[in-house]
Amino acid sequence: ELANTIMYHTNLPRFAIFRILREIEKKILLSNQDILDLVVKRIKQNLNDTKAKAINAYEVINGYKFDDKLIFEADVIDETMLEAEKKVYQTKESERRAINKYYRVDSGGEYDFAEKLDNDPNVLLFTKIKKGGFVIDTPYGNHSPDWAIVYKDNDGSIRMYFIIETKCDKEKRNLTDVEKYKIRCGKLHFKAVDDMVRFDWANSYKDFKEKMGV
Repeated sequence: ELANTIMYHTNLPRFAIFRILREIEKKILLSNQDILDLVVKRIKQNLNDTKAKAINAYEVINGYKFDDKLIFEADVIDETMLEAEKKVYQTKESERRAINKYYRVDSGGEYDFAEKLDNDPNVLLFTKIKKGGFVIDTPYGNHSPDWAIVYKDNDGSIRMYFIIETKCDKEKRNLTDVEKYKIRCGKLHFKAVDDMVRFDWANSYKDFKEKMGV
């Protein structure tokens, strides 16, 4: 019964579960549902961490297509958000660099990031991606980039950049292990897609340009 419960929540093979259970001295404690839930949670954490460390490449699945409308669909924005300070960024229609007129932002730092994109003459096109519209499969679940940017380098070459959350003012050493693994998965994902597509995280617009070498 214990093996069935753990297998249901982890998808581990029964043999592996029995090996785990053999190492538990006080198995009687697992009859307590709260303790069993904690054990299952720990097993899932260890399993996901092990998977994340082992991933070294992604493969392109032929015939798989994304729903373009869902990816580029704008977030719902109400009047209250428009009146709040730095909750919605209104793009410059005269520049025509953004796909949508309004973008809902999660922080003042993300607002500043959008503004700098809008003011950079080398940015040919940019948009914020709707959460859940474009996903990267990772051991920790689906993960979505926040921004898609088409950028013209000084040498005339054009690349597309996907930026994970703009973790403003956050240093790499302060990222959690899960955040680091998700970023690594994202880089491997886009490496399999095309060499002209780059993926990373940024804590500011300056950080984005430095990491991407633009």
